[in-house]
Amino acid sequence: MMDLAPILTGIAVAGLICQATAVPVPFKVEAILPQAEGAPYATMAAQIGKDMLASLIPYRVLKNGGVTYHLGDKSTPPLQVWAQEKLTGLTIFKVDPAHIYDGQADLTPPGILKRGDKLSFASSKNETTQGIYVGMEHSIGDTSFPLRLIRAQFPKLAVPPIGQPCYDSENRLVGIVLGVSRKGTCHLLPARAISFLATHPEAKRVRLGCLLDINSSTPVIEGLINGGPLARGGIQTGDILININDTPIRNYGDMLDATYYLTGDKPLSIEVIRGTQVVTSKGILPTQDPR
Repeated sequence: MMDLAPILTGIAVAGLICQATAVPVPFKVEAILPQAEGAPYATMAAQIGKDMLASLIPYRVLKNGGVTYHLGDKSTPPLQVWAQEKLTGLTIFKVDPAHIYDGQADLTPPGILKRGDKLSFASSKNETTQGIYVGMEHSIGDTSFPLRLIRAQFPKLAVPPIGQPCYDSENRLVGIVLGVSRKGTCHLLPARAISFLATHPEAKRVRLGCLLDINSSTPVIEGLINGGPLARGGIQTGDILININDTPIRNYGDMLDATYYLTGDKPLSIEVIRGTQVVTSKGILPTQDPR
């Protein structure tokens, strides 16, 4: 009788290899600048929906008028720019589903990753570099940066380039590499922010019209702009922010998240601690700023 054990073992091993290499391969996006403006710029893109790709385009490229983007190279039809954010360079492209993978791309849900979880950095050469999840950043050096980033660690000899997608153990998009430090860590633009821009392509930066003391455990209003949104809503200097639209504000990182994911088209409800009382102000309309 034929011994099936070696065959079954081989199938099992092949299955593990297949599973380990199933990280989605990034797409190549090429930006073609107008003549005399510079050479084409190529970068990676990750699928974030059945007909959308996300990529990071540096400001030196996107600032040029007349830039066209192509999937692969300039021989393909130009891509439609669905949304673009100048601060990070995050660009969402609307794509013919026939040109990308079938089905809906999965994104890592917020709050699910734990320190030490395994991550995979996907390259355009169908190779992956393993890394680990470290945690969330409060900012990337500039305290005005209105978004918390994901910090990940990678082998020092395998530095991920800017724009490289990163996936969790279930091949869900965690984020895209926005910056790399010398200490073997990198900062990822989270999938949640990417999804937000794709869902709200007309979203604008918003201003609440206040100055914050971020060195305190909870953001404290240090100053108000006369006639600004918070001043009009009755918020006072010295108030401690504890809630924005039912989102608890426990630290400055929470404040970054809460202000980033605002579109400026809906009234805000804000709770503050004033002395020994909790004061609620409703119907605050932020000031919209263009990107």
